[in-house]
Amino acid sequence: MTGKDKLNLLGVLALGGAGALAFETLSLPASYLAGPMVAVVLAKSLSLPLFSNAQLELPKSMVSANYIFIGAAMGSAVSPGFWAGAAVWPFSILALVMVVSCITSVVYLYAYKKCGWARDEAFFAGLPGALGMTAALAQERGAPMDRIMVVQLVRLFLLIAVLPFIISNIVDGGVHGIKDGAAAVVVTATTVTELFAALGICAAAGFGAQKLRMPSGFLTGAFFVSVLLNSTGFMEFALPVWLIMPCYTIMGTTVGLYISKMDAKALRPMLGTSLVVFAISLSVALTGALITSWALSISFDKVFLAFAPGGMEAMLLISILLDIDPVFVATHQLARFIGLLALMPLVTRYVLGPVPLQQAASE
Repeated sequence: MTGKDKLNLLGVLALGGAGALAFETLSLPASYLAGPMVAVVLAKSLSLPLFSNAQLELPKSMVSANYIFIGAAMGSAVSPGFWAGAAVWPFSILALVMVVSCITSVVYLYAYKKCGWARDEAFFAGLPGALGMTAALAQERGAPMDRIMVVQLVRLFLLIAVLPFIISNIVDGGVHGIKDGAAAVVVTATTVTELFAALGICAAAGFGAQKLRMPSGFLTGAFFVSVLLNSTGFMEFALPVWLIMPCYTIMGTTVGLYISKMDAKALRPMLGTSLVVFAISLSVALTGALITSWALSISFDKVFLAFAPGGMEAMLLISILLDIDPVFVATHQLARFIGLLALMPLVTRYVLGPVPLQQAASE
């Protein structure tokens, strides 16, 4: 990395911080995630000198460490009494499977029948999440990537930008904000020692999960170990606000850099279709969440966030920023992600048939 790139990275981080501060000043929900993302995407669209390197991204070591901190912070929001409602989770996960199937099917029919897309383009554009696997399977089949990636990235951007507003306005009481315990952390020698010990355990779990190739291993490993420590009362801790706010801002900046790589020329003609696909996905998720919430007597806000079509890491972070049962959201988002990874190759072969011989021979 050149000296100029390092300065650009510092500038991008400052830009993300400014976006978070602006959203926070305006009292917008999930400000420390959505603010940096919107600021970075807007700056990239204006071709600011910061983005002279089109491949600019944060160092992997910084992103990995940041995921560990975020996972630990999300898990610390869990109390020992949260297990009481876990008995209905198998039924809500089954409902999630139906929602994912409906989103994929309806988007596929819209893109294939209404927009005249090829079957493979329509199918991969409809898959809600697991973007890496989606891209790999699409490339394997020789599907054009521009439409697929534009639809998927626009959906991710709008989910992060819009979903907090929807939840905070639909649910009584609005946004709850950061866990009260985090805001009230009193720093003493004992709490610092316990916090370092807990973060060390979470870091080890994150590295272990990454080695085992779990989805978003650094984040999910740290998160579930943090949940275990806090929910059992073995080691209850909370990260102070001055520590976790920069972590959330870095994640928002990371998402913004990822989305800003979208080709603007490909976006313009695809924007209308992308907005319709997003509306379809969100409407199906909303309907499924309403039915599931009513049938299982589960709070609507956490079901809706758990059923959100894509962006697992971002949805987990929104759950903690809005104080919405992060364990429920994490369990369902992870189930969706793992289910897509496990079943997508089989479903793709069933729906689209085997990879064309000429395409397989060229690989």
